[in-house]
Amino acid sequence: MIRVFTILILSILTLSSNLIKHSKEIRVTNRPIIFLFTSQSCPYCERLKKDLVEVEFLNKEAKDFDIYEIPRDNPQTYKIFGEETTTQTLQMIFKIKVTPYVVIFSSKGEKLWQIPGYSDPFLLSKILKFTKGVDSGKFKKEQWREYLLKENLIKDKNSSFHH
Repeated sequence: MIRVFTILILSILTLSSNLIKHSKEIRVTNRPIIFLFTSQSCPYCERLKKDLVEVEFLNKEAKDFDIYEIPRDNPQTYKIFGEETTTQTLQMIFKIKVTPYVVIFSSKGEKLWQIPGYSDPFLLSKILKFTKGVDSGKFKKEQWREYLLKENLIKDKNSSFHH
């Protein structure tokens, strides 16, 4: 029984390490990109990382993204889309005040969304699905409200989220 449990834990850790990258060089690829700003003292950061791996419907969408963890409390120099920058500069550019903090880019490196704080896995999966649609040309970013209506996440175009 202990052996099965150990194998399960190692499998989860391997999936997490494969899904969430820790690279100091982030390049534009043919996949949408996520910056996941975290902090060691943030329980919601750990929860979000766990959700990305373990929540099946969220993981299904997240697997199509290059996800990079950027720890706020570990200042580093990065090369992002060919430009050198630092953790501090990234935090200023994206006005990051909380963690977790998600920044989503198209496969061309165009910033599409910024999501401060922990996101419900269901809602985040819908955001990722829509992002893939924008990236592939299926949707235009301006069609966000129509998409939310279609997915039954809002009641009318003037509503806020309900889930």
